[in-house]
Amino acid sequence: MVLETDIYVGDTIHYQIELTEPDESNLDLPEGDIYEDDTIPSYKIFGIIKEKTKLKASLIFFKPGNYTIPISWQKNNEQNKSSYTIKVKSQLLGSETDIEDIEPPINFSGPYFFRLSIILLITTINIYLLYAIYIYWKSKPKVMDAIWEKQPVLEETTKRLHNIETYLQSELISEKELAFKISEYLKEVYSQKLERNLRGKTDSEFLAELFDRTHIDDSILREIRIYFRRTKYDENQNELSKKDAYSLWEKIKKEFEL
Repeated sequence: MVLETDIYVGDTIHYQIELTEPDESNLDLPEGDIYEDDTIPSYKIFGIIKEKTKLKASLIFFKPGNYTIPISWQKNNEQNKSSYTIKVKSQLLGSETDIEDIEPPINFSGPYFFRLSIILLITTINIYLLYAIYIYWKSKPKVMDAIWEKQPVLEETTKRLHNIETYLQSELISEKELAFKISEYLKEVYSQKLERNLRGKTDSEFLAELFDRTHIDDSILREIRIYFRRTKYDENQNELSKKDAYSLWEKIKKEFEL
């Protein structure tokens, strides 16, 4: 018997056989692909479960048709074969049109290396054009927005240094004014070097910080303290020549490692 009723190509069916006569024995069924012709297998037998008088198997059919399963057994020492026919139907209805031939893909004409050369040439030209556009863009002058563009700010030490050097070019150089300019410059420079705000300190406080935090000789600090006190705060109306003023400035720059 077969448990399924309508059987189609590709279906798995369950086949069973049982011996009922006492003189019947030795059920035998081959497993694997079964060929009805020499091309492709017609069906496959697998999952065989064999008992003394029973046999179960699964079958899957690859082509439509009427099939007799090659099962055999012994009866009165004679070989018997099953004549049970299994009808397998096709899934096709018969109204399908023929499958059209698939056209081969369009082939590039010309030899392979010629095509590769063309691709590389086009790629090189594109890269060159992109690079040329980039160079042109970099070379164009940039228009600065007068409102939003941040104006560069000179560093305070640079401004004070420039102020001293400009003053040294004056026809009349006041020793007192020059001393004030040098004092302010020294405080600005060492505020940045020591990372401390020394700008608002008196000359004595400022020079005391240098004594504690630098290796400048004490005699130099003492001398400049006396000079600033005498020059900046006494009734000093002295004027210096350009040469004397320049010499004083060079001496202080050397002593304070400016």
